[in-house]
Amino acid sequence: MVAYAGTDPLTATLKDSETLVGVGVVLTVDGTTNTLKLGAAGSFAIGISAGEGERDANGDLVTAAAKCSFFPVGGVQMVAALAETYTTGKILYLKGAGRVGGTAGSDKIVGVYCGPGEVIATAGLLIPVNTNSSAIA
Repeated sequence: MVAYAGTDPLTATLKDSETLVGVGVVLTVDGTTNTLKLGAAGSFAIGISAGEGERDANGDLVTAAAKCSFFPVGGVQMVAALAETYTTGKILYLKGAGRVGGTAGSDKIVGVYCGPGEVIATAGLLIPVNTNSSAIA
């Protein structure tokens, strides 16, 4: 399955000290610095990473004003998941490290799982999530 199709990613700056490795990571806004950061419980998703953060000439991740690419929430996107069981139609919430999981608490909705029922044994694997129902308030 293609991870993303039909739209070009946007570019933004990561909050200082934030590093981004890989696609499918949920990103949120740091309102104080007008930058993006890895999503955490209680935050609202703004987008899903399209790749890793900027690297320097040595190949190290940049930790100050690093650029990153992301797709705004909306439509089906491949999102990094926590290790748990996913069933079709399961509501998914933003958890730490920009990943989604199925336990609500006070966490914000990222979307609805739209793949076949499956058990994810390793955190960080990508699953199809319809992000049209992402929480905005």
